[in-house]
Amino acid sequence: MRSNLDLMAPRLLVVSWLAAAVAYPLTLMTVVLGQGLGALGGGCGWIGLSLPVDRQVWALVNQPVLNFASLPMATGYWLGSLVLPLAVGTLLLPLMPRPRSLAAELAAVHIAWAAAALGVAWLPVLDLRDGHFTRWLDLHGMPSGAVWITPVVGAGVVLLPTIRLLELARRYRQHSGRRYRVVVVCVHLILPLLLWIALAFKIHGSLIVSGIVAAALVAASSLVFAWFRYPAPFVHPLREPSPGDVVVVAAVAAVLAVLLWLGGRPLEGGRSAGIQWGNASAFNNVRPWIDPTVLSPTHP
Repeated sequence: MRSNLDLMAPRLLVVSWLAAAVAYPLTLMTVVLGQGLGALGGGCGWIGLSLPVDRQVWALVNQPVLNFASLPMATGYWLGSLVLPLAVGTLLLPLMPRPRSLAAELAAVHIAWAAAALGVAWLPVLDLRDGHFTRWLDLHGMPSGAVWITPVVGAGVVLLPTIRLLELARRYRQHSGRRYRVVVVCVHLILPLLLWIALAFKIHGSLIVSGIVAAALVAASSLVFAWFRYPAPFVHPLREPSPGDVVVVAAVAAVLAVLLWLGGRPLEGGRSAGIQWGNASAFNNVRPWIDPTVLSPTHP
């Protein structure tokens, strides 16, 4: 195969890293969408969102009753933010229709990886006091330590995009050793995750130990697999990335970065931004550290 289609070729690394820049903000939005849809299913009104990099993200809602959080109809509100990224991480690669292009395949790999690593493994343990899954466990009298099942599940789900990445690597470089496989996984998947974590810690102002543990489980899972296994080559021919592909992915990454800044940038006093498009009722879930920009006028 041509060397310019080797996954370690500079041009493909650029495409891959741009795809990662799309996948991570998109995962935060997927998590918020999961909670928002779950809240709507429980009778809430969805009025906004907050997308901080260093905290659990939140769909801002008006709850129908004061004790809504403890009721069975709140299950989707608490768990939707975990179920939707789990579904993306497990189902996107085998089921989502997409063009037969290497750029599209790398994008799908990164979206599935970020959904599992960030949405399933990282976010649920980022806030061990007020996180969605943690609160659900507490409200139902379950041990808080059960939240650590999510990094374990995430470490399993990341094997799906890891396998696809190694299948792509083997299509274009069939004979390579363990070192090459490990480097491919490190450069394409683990490096963007580490950069995201570094950004989160920079914004937070300190290390988040629970997040480090979750990320370590995810990284170890992929690296161990890459060390011991080399899947068969990807069977379908794929179109080479074109300059147009690079422009499209870069443009999407830029738009998502702006949305992330508007919806979750850090503010003074340890607060985070948000976006609010509806009026908050007396039974809203807006956290004290969220300072949303109201897009609609407030009526009495």
